[in-house]
Formats: sequence, C-alpha cells, structure tokens
Amino acid sequence: MSHPAHAASSAAHMRASINPRPSLAGHEVVIRRDPASTPQRLTRADATWPARLRRIVRAALAHWDHPDLAEAAGLLTTELATNAFRHGRGRDIGFRFYLTDVHLVIEVDDGSPCTPVLRCPGPADESGRGLLLVQALAEAWGVSTDGTTTWCTLPLTA
Repeated sequence: MSHPAHAASSAAHMRASINPRPSLAGHEVVIRRDPASTPQRLTRADATWPARLRRIVRAALAHWDHPDLAEAAGLLTTELATNAFRHGRGRDIGFRFYLTDVHLVIEVDDGSPCTPVLRCPGPADESGRGLLLVQALAEAWGVSTDGTTTWCTLPLTA
C-alpha cells in the first residue's frame, strides 16, 4: 500500500550531494512492505511493486517529454526496487525520481544500513545481475553514506 511521501534526512543529504541543483519535476512513493515477505520469498503484494514503479516512471517521462529515457529508466527502476524488496530490511521502501536540468535521478531507500554489493554471478546463476545492469546503464550510481539509499542517474537528452 502506498503511504504519503516523506523525505528521510539521509536521502535529502544524499540528494544534495548528487545534484545540488533543484529538481524540475519529480515523484515520491513510500511503500509499506508486507511483513510476510522474506528475502527468499516475496509476497505477491511486494513482488508487484517493481513493475508498478516502472509504469509510473515511464508515464512520467512521457508526460515530461523524455520518452527516450523510458526503457533505461524502467529497467533501472525495476532493478533498484527489486533489490530493495529482496535485500532491504526496513519497514518501508521509499522510491523517488526527479529531473534536474541535466539528469533523471532515481533513488530507492530500503531503510537498511546493509550496503548493496556489486556481484559477479556465474553463467548458471539465476540472480545477482541487478547492480551490474545498473552500472552498465546509468551514467552514475551509488549508495548514501548511511547505506539506506541506492541511487542512479541518466543524462537528459534533448
């Protein structure tokens, strides 16, 4: 279930260090995790959120006249949100995306101080490629100093 948006102080501090310029447009969603979800098995309610967030991002980018970013932003959103639901330990998942004058910024706050780790999965591994995709697609990506928020940027074209 979606709850009213709120900004964590750590995420706000991190946003200021990533993009000191004010945002031109943006959205924020805070999702209360299903307490029955575990890292090994997400409930149906939690498993549907990455696709929902992807659709929200794609619709906003079309509205903001940046449909060219929809594919990459959708994939980045899916990977970061899925990682948050699978590996985060916080009660809520915070999702925020916004435009600056030069970037689309995507942030996911999982409330957990466990820093995401870039893995090198083998060919037979069925998971572990999310951050590799983020690294390959994003202009930049990182984690807030407190470990709770993973972010990435895409340059605005046109």
